[in-house]
Amino acid sequence: MIEVLTGFSVVVVVIAVGYLLGRTDALGAGARRALANLVYLVATPALLFNILLDTDPREIFSANFLVIAVSALLAGFLGFLLLRLRGSTAPDSLIGMLASSYANAGNLGVPLAVYILDDAAAVIPVILFQVAFYAPVTLTALDMLHSSKQSNLLRNLLLAFRNPMLLAALAGLAIGFLRIPVPVILSQPVAILAGASVPLALLVFGMSLVGSKVSLTGDVVLVVALKNLIHPLIAGLLAYFVFGLGGHALFTLVVLGALPTAQNVLTYALRFRTNETLARDTGVVSTLVSFPVLVVVSILLGAR
Repeated sequence: MIEVLTGFSVVVVVIAVGYLLGRTDALGAGARRALANLVYLVATPALLFNILLDTDPREIFSANFLVIAVSALLAGFLGFLLLRLRGSTAPDSLIGMLASSYANAGNLGVPLAVYILDDAAAVIPVILFQVAFYAPVTLTALDMLHSSKQSNLLRNLLLAFRNPMLLAALAGLAIGFLRIPVPVILSQPVAILAGASVPLALLVFGMSLVGSKVSLTGDVVLVVALKNLIHPLIAGLLAYFVFGLGGHALFTLVVLGALPTAQNVLTYALRFRTNETLARDTGVVSTLVSFPVLVVVSILLGAR
């Protein structure tokens, strides 16, 4: 328990440093975007690849993967249904579905996995499911609802496979399955770049909090409740009662379910000009709410 709470403290302190950097504009204009691109394009893919070099691929595609996928789909469908009942259009409800269940597994999930779960590999199934399946299928549905002439699943899959985190994860999995030896000239530079992922991601997150303004509408409160409370609850119930998981495995899956809404959802909303305000506000509010929720989860389940 002490290790978990200490990990939380480390995360909060580094985020606070990032907030101060952003608040004082110490790094100059454009610093947040530049650092965010570095994290997204280089550091986090390097970290995922580096982790998978020492991870048995069979551990990735286990009961954990099924719990992650099914819990996200159930929470998302519930979000879609409730928003439709509240009068939202189908496209708006699809964005709400993603906001209810699409987790920030990269920028925030990786650092939290390192410091709270002591296992950065825990987020890899989330990234694989979301980027390779959940996003392409949902974007195709949005395409169809917008009567796009270019609407097809293959195009959205190809778009997903441009994601550097997915490419790094797939490369690492392939090397693990095929047991290909990795030369030091490759593994060492990757390890060095991987070391930058966690601190930079936390700093960028702290910087992103500067000037954040939200509107707590009924839809935002509903979606945040689904993402931060119902999603982890579904994951925990599935893990415990359906798959018989307990201990650290149960703790891990509940933490992953409680991660806030990913910024990708806002990107998709902007792309289709659909429910942009909900996507933006949910991303901010769910992130702030996730910290007390994760502390409570850690107190209840984190003792090992």
